[in-house]
Amino acid sequence: MALKTCYLQELSDFFVCDLKRSQYYRELPEHERQDLDDQIEEETSQGHYPLLPGSDEEALERLSEALKKELSIPLPSSFADILRQVDGFVENGVSLYGVDAEFRDDQFDSGPGLLAENLVKWSSFAEMIQKYLFFGDSDLWFFALELNSGRAVALQRSTLKPEHYFSAIEEMVTDMMRQALGYFGDEPDDAEDETDSNSTGFHFSRS
Repeated sequence: MALKTCYLQELSDFFVCDLKRSQYYRELPEHERQDLDDQIEEETSQGHYPLLPGSDEEALERLSEALKKELSIPLPSSFADILRQVDGFVENGVSLYGVDAEFRDDQFDSGPGLLAENLVKWSSFAEMIQKYLFFGDSDLWFFALELNSGRAVALQRSTLKPEHYFSAIEEMVTDMMRQALGYFGDEPDDAEDETDSNSTGFHFSRS
């Protein structure tokens, strides 16, 4: 199941707008600023999401091997598919973990890394070891895969108790994008697209 492209596009547009309002962008030499603008335009024309890239296969393979070595669990294929579409993000208090910087050829730190975050959480919460693989978090929730059932779940951050089970990891990440974009009520009028044909219609962020 693919993620909703409208939310990926909105996040990309938001990050580009935020970049162009930043002091960093304004203080770039003119030629460097033009190069950056050209890169954003080229990525857009190719159907990509500027400043919201997906992971490459080499980085995913390194991450998968590290998860097996450090946590004794494989990288779920469904989450690998998500990372191919969006290699993590941080916005509005919501984080989707991506490929750790050490496994990327460019060593770029795009935000919280999947392996590093799970090592920290497993060391902090012993009862979580071999029970959950964490994919992200927000101010109120941890988003994870329940390893014994294979179900995507939102855990209360304060108690670590399950609050809601999603029909699929893709539904969970779509809901995370809704929260990152500030959608806590009804579906935006322009948010329907062809990737939602398998959605349950439930949005955890409304509860």
